[in-house]
Amino acid sequence: MPGNNPLLRNWQSELKVFQTNLSLLRKEMNGDAIHELRVAIKKLRSYFKLYVALVKKNDGGQLPGKTRELFTVLGKNRNLEMCRELVLSFGGKKNKSLHSLLLYLQLLQDQTSEYCQEAIKNFKIKELKELTEELENDLEKSEPGEILNGTGVMIASLMEHTRDNMVSFGDRSHLIRKDLKDIFYMDRIFKENKVLKRSQSKEIDRILIHLGNVQDHEVMITNLEHFRKTIISKGDVGYELIKEIELKGERKKSSLLEKAATLIEALLKDYKKTDAEVEGISK
Repeated sequence: MPGNNPLLRNWQSELKVFQTNLSLLRKEMNGDAIHELRVAIKKLRSYFKLYVALVKKNDGGQLPGKTRELFTVLGKNRNLEMCRELVLSFGGKKNKSLHSLLLYLQLLQDQTSEYCQEAIKNFKIKELKELTEELENDLEKSEPGEILNGTGVMIASLMEHTRDNMVSFGDRSHLIRKDLKDIFYMDRIFKENKVLKRSQSKEIDRILIHLGNVQDHEVMITNLEHFRKTIISKGDVGYELIKEIELKGERKKSSLLEKAATLIEALLKDYKKTDAEVEGISK
């Protein structure tokens, strides 16, 4: 029964969220619906990784191609929306000087919206429904305790992977973000008994906010640099302001990365301490 199986229950719940927001987007483009649909895909992706680890006994497996494509194209649209918001926040009272840049970003978003609408219209839910049937068949006899233990092993592996990636944090922060998202979503499939302490789960949520902001600033910097180097010249209105915003964005990004690194190091120490405490009790 799905109600007794935490993994299957959460998979089916997020599939409904996916379908609801897909229906909304087929009527009209909506920023909130795009965000909710992408979050649903992220959760489904994490659940599928856990399913593969539990049932197939390996660390491979990806969601179907069309689902991944939909996630990617919607992400480009949302990135541009966040870019415009950041530019406006950095520009402040000088936003009138950024008219050409804002128009450029809006045109890019309008173009990505067309691709989004095409991807949404052509998406077939069949591939996810077929995957759901596979999960239902394979997880039918799985006990909640078995899934909890397997999730603990998976989370321990992801934590170790995070620890390894911290050696080159600046270059691998996006990989760390993916692993921490998986850990966060996997742990939350359980209503009561969880793998992580509540404080650890809250800390991961906090870290993910920092790393998400890092990505937003990175996207903004990339778009501004491209506009400044290929669209306008040094004498154009707004050139120096755009360059100034790039520098502010870089400083903010560095600050966010530094805070995230400190929080992750503390999390890894706390997680290791928890493991040692559990081992001590079991002995």
